[in-house]
Amino acid sequence: MEVFLESLVRYVAFVLELISILIIIISGTKALFVFIKDGFKFNNMRVSLIIAEGLNMSLGFLLAAEITSSIVIKTIPNLIVLFGTAALRIGLTFVLHWEIGQYEKVLDHDDPKGAYYKDTELKGSKRVKENKND
Repeated sequence: MEVFLESLVRYVAFVLELISILIIIISGTKALFVFIKDGFKFNNMRVSLIIAEGLNMSLGFLLAAEITSSIVIKTIPNLIVLFGTAALRIGLTFVLHWEIGQYEKVLDHDDPKGAYYKDTELKGSKRVKENKND
């Protein structure tokens, strides 16, 4: 029974890691197409948002694989390494979640640079928002 459980856990963890890799490949490809379609603009927030969302989802699957792997860990040093890896992935997930929130605040689908930058000009060293009501 124990050998079967270990085999099952390793297989499930492998499948979850494979799904994570596929998500990264798909989101990277999608971001590349948007980047090319929008004219190779390096300040395109849509591209950054697509990549951040893909990485966030991928980290979720990797975290699920780590948790699944923890079922069959038998030594304390291996468990410490596993928890350290999981903690790093959780931290990255929170950072990506915050970054996605920041992108969504300024993202405007009509203007790839974002809604904040839509009607701004550089004057001196500060950005000045134009008032359309004048």
